[in-house]
Amino acid sequence: MTSPAGNAALMERYYDEVFNRRNLAFLREHVHPEVTGHGPGIEDEVRGVEQVAAFSAYVYEIYDDYRLTVEDIVAQGDTVVVRGSVAAVHKPTGKPVRFFGLTLYRLENGRIREYWRAYDRHDLYDRQLGGWRPEGG
Repeated sequence: MTSPAGNAALMERYYDEVFNRRNLAFLREHVHPEVTGHGPGIEDEVRGVEQVAAFSAYVYEIYDDYRLTVEDIVAQGDTVVVRGSVAAVHKPTGKPVRFFGLTLYRLENGRIREYWRAYDRHDLYDRQLGGWRPEGG
């Protein structure tokens, strides 16, 4: 079993590698093949490492100058909670954005097995992006 401090360090590195360095190989190495992701909407569920990788690739496509900063990280057992902030430029509108989010992760044998994420997408889409919505959303 990995220690809480080890789990926290892994998640901090995960955020840097996957979101700031755009390293999908690191994602595939540290996310369980049968991961389940929840939120922020009631019907927003992701299943499998390839869907998580596809979501990350989508983030890379629609944002320039994307910078995710881990503001706080708390770990207890195999559970890690990360509060992060993002600053980026939204390519479809050209507008700068800034938003915050919380994600609770459950790790299994040092890999992300399940997560629940939340962010104020109404502020992001309605206030900052003037009503823009992602395809299908």
